[in-house]
Parts: sequence; C-alpha cells; structure tokens
Amino acid sequence: MADLKLEAEQLETVQRPAVNIYQKESTFSRYIPGGYSPTRCLKLTGKPMMYAILSLAGCAIMFFGYDASVMSLVNTNEDYLTLMGAASGSDRDSAAIGGLVSLWFGGFAIGAICVGHYADRIGRLKTIELGCLWGILGAALQASAQNFTWMAFARIIGGIGCGHLNTVVPIWTSELADPHLRGAFVAVEFTLALTGSTMYSQTPPQQDHANIVVCIGWILLVAVPFYPESPRHLTKIEKHDDARQVLMQCRLDPADIKIEQEMLEIEDAIRLEASSTSHSFYSMLFTKDRLHTRRRVILGAGVQVMQKLTGIDFIATYAPEMFTLAGYGGDKPALLAGGNYISYTASLALAIYLADRFGRRKLMLAGSTMMGILAHEVVSKSAKGQTAEANRLGGGVAAVLYLYTFMYGSTWLTTCWVYPTEIFPLASRAKGVALATVAFSIAGGVINEIVPYLINAIGFWVFILFALINLAMLIPTYLFYIETANRHLEDLDLLFAGESHLSWRAEREFEALKGKYVEHVEEGVGTQQVREVGA
Repeated sequence: MADLKLEAEQLETVQRPAVNIYQKESTFSRYIPGGYSPTRCLKLTGKPMMYAILSLAGCAIMFFGYDASVMSLVNTNEDYLTLMGAASGSDRDSAAIGGLVSLWFGGFAIGAICVGHYADRIGRLKTIELGCLWGILGAALQASAQNFTWMAFARIIGGIGCGHLNTVVPIWTSELADPHLRGAFVAVEFTLALTGSTMYSQTPPQQDHANIVVCIGWILLVAVPFYPESPRHLTKIEKHDDARQVLMQCRLDPADIKIEQEMLEIEDAIRLEASSTSHSFYSMLFTKDRLHTRRRVILGAGVQVMQKLTGIDFIATYAPEMFTLAGYGGDKPALLAGGNYISYTASLALAIYLADRFGRRKLMLAGSTMMGILAHEVVSKSAKGQTAEANRLGGGVAAVLYLYTFMYGSTWLTTCWVYPTEIFPLASRAKGVALATVAFSIAGGVINEIVPYLINAIGFWVFILFALINLAMLIPTYLFYIETANRHLEDLDLLFAGESHLSWRAEREFEALKGKYVEHVEEGVGTQQVREVGA
C-alpha cells in the first residue's frame, strides 16, 4: 500500500490551485508556418478522423523505414563502394561501411534530443514539420555525396530527420488515440514502416532513394497543417476550447460527460506535474521527484535497449548472411531475405490485434520466451546442417528464422515504441521519449557495428548468446514493467506514484490511490458519474 502521507500530498496537489501550471505559446513557434488551426483542421470525426491520423502517422514512419533500410542495398553497389574508398577488400572497408550505417543512428539520437528540447514548446505538428525538413535535406545530400566525409554528414542529417519523426509521431498518436487503441495505432504505423523497408529492394540506390524520401517528406509537409494537435499540448498552452474540440473529433464515443471528464483529467495531471522538479534532461536523470520520473526513464530506455538485445538486427539487417550460413547459395539468400521481410510485415497484423487485447507486459514476456527457444533451435539445426543433409536441414533453419522474425514483429516491435509514449508525465513526455530513443540509437549503433565481426567470429553460435539474453530479459520484464494498456495517460501518473518498483505492488497501490483520487476530483462532474464513466 502506498504511503498515506504520499497519497495525501498528491491528492492535495490535485485539489489546491497551482500557480503557473500552464505555459505561454512559444515565441519560436510563431515563426514556424503551419501547425494546428481549428478552422483549417480536417472536419472529420470518429473513425474517419482516426483513419486520417493513421494515414499521416504511417507515412511519417514509412519515411523512417525506407531511410533506415536503403543502405543495405547501397552497400552492395560497386560504384558506391569505390566512391566511398571502401572497395579495396581490406578490414578498413568493413569498418567504413559499418561506420556509415552507424552514423545514421548518431543522427537519430540528435534528432530525438531536439524533439525533447522543443516538442513541448512548439507542439507536435510543427516538430513533425521540422523533422521532414531535416529528412529532405539529408536525402538530397546522400544522393549527391562525392566522398566519405560528405556521405558521413549526409547520413547524420538524414538520421536527425528520422529521429524527429520516430520520436514525436508515436507521442502525437498516443495523445490523440482512445486508450484502448494506442497499441494498435503504433502497430499500424510500423506495418507501414516495414513496408518502407521492403521498398528499397525495388529501386536503384542514390537518386531514386532521394526522390522517394523527398516525395514522402513533401507530402507530410503539405498535409500536417490540416491535422489536429495533441489536446494535451493545447491544454498546456491554455487553448482549452481547441483541446475540447480535438477530443470531440478524435473520440469514437464523444459523449459530453466523457469529454469533460477527460479534460478534467488532463488539467489535474498538469497540476500534479507542476509540482515535479523533473522538467529538464538533467533533473529527469539525476533528481528524485514525487512522480518518479527517473524510474520511468529507466523503464523507457530499458525497453528500447532490450528490444535491440533480442537479436532481431542479426536477422533483419544481415538476413542474406544468415541464410548463407544456413547452407544456401546463389540468389537464394537474397530471395529468402526478401521473403522474411514479407513475413515480418505480416506479423504486424497480429500485433494490431494483440497490442491492446493482451497488453504490453504479456507481449514482452511471451516474445522473449519464444525467441529464446527459437534462437536455441537455430543453433541446433545449423550444427546438424554441417552434414550431407545440409540442404534439408537448412530449410529447417530458414523456417526458424522466419518464425523468430514473426515473433518479434508481433510482440516487441510495437511494445518498445508505444510503452515510452505512455509512461511519462505530460510535462516531460517529449523529453522522456527522446531519452528512450537515444537509448535505442546507442544500442542500435553499437550492435550494427559489431554484427559483421560476430558473424565472422562465431557464426550461428551467436544465437546461443541471444537465446540466453532473451530468457534473462524475462526477469526485469516480470518484476518492473507495469501494464499500461487500456488506461488513460493521466492515470499513469497515479500508477507510477507508488514507492514500490515491483509491478504487482504498484498495481495494488494504484487501485487504492485511484479510489481516493476519484473521490477528490474537482467539482463539475459528480463522483458517481465519474465512476460510471471509468467503468
């Protein structure tokens, strides 16, 4: 049970008037064209508005999927390797090519930090616009690169653009979606991201790559000003009527009582968060506050690092090498890798169904368990594949790799991106998601740099390592990761308010604290009505 003194302090914070709980619209924001306008916003409501939001978000994440994967084709182009000075066949070539891939992750981290710095001040829509501009510039520079240094800077700039989009778009959709649709939203977005990843195999490198990225960027820039802004951001800058209108348009059941209750929850969350000392990157990392923001940073960053440690990059990024190790030759590894991407994309259909029905916690536990078992099976079959039956057993290895990818896509891929957007307070949500994205970038950069060396050194035995890691990840997931699905974002401030780090104790403390919170909700909506809405 949460400490009674802590409960009293939190409930007192909700009831008493707070000073300067809102903020003025940023002066910097006024110089950025576009953004939200109630007169310009799409006149859609309910499901049509949700489909429109999904279309824009999916387009933005597809931008990321294509830009992240196109280098796997470019890296096999002889002209490109010669131009970059990486065609001599030396160890330096592998380091140079791996470095150019990893630099993109460095730019990705910079973009995420930029989002954390100004997304709460200028809004989600204008942050998306800035990300598009960075991405367009990066694509143009990559297409025109004439040497290694030029390409290195171009990769960083392109990564900054993708870092913007991949950080702010899930925040934007999470703050607009119904509580029971947030996971499905992110699953649909990443279905399109994987669609973007498969597009690269159908286009020549360089110029066509730039054309596609620039085209997607301009579509986003033109479309964004016609979309709704986050109602939480609008409330924060004291545009309450606009926030209420957005909720009316985006809710599947826009009953007046429910809209008013959600507005009260948002405003109460802003009051509660105004008492927190963690509003900067430094304070979020090093200061203990009553909202336990530092704990949330660890959980958000942890889920992103763990998803990289599942071993998915060994299959998704280096799939041809994996199928070659399974005993296939000629064009078969490339064809099998392409088929694996199709299976990968199809797995998101299952994720759309599971994300909100089963919740984040169960999906992470199930995914790690199954991937740990499958990783062991890869090694078992590949060891037998050294015999004369290599072709037959190689088929078994390929099947297990397909299943491994499918399992990751249907569990971890969605969870690792939606979880950080849910657990942070509104006051520090953009910064919190940015820190989680930086963790993703660092883990991705390190793993992609060492992948070629691990494959050369130990081959399929690397999956023993990942089998053990997946099974070890069950422990922190079970102990510390609290379920966030089907809950209002404002409820999560109470869910993380307890002193216990253990998930089951936090749930018990939440139930007690939520009951007291409902009893003390502000006048205007009766307690009985609130309970009925919550039910």
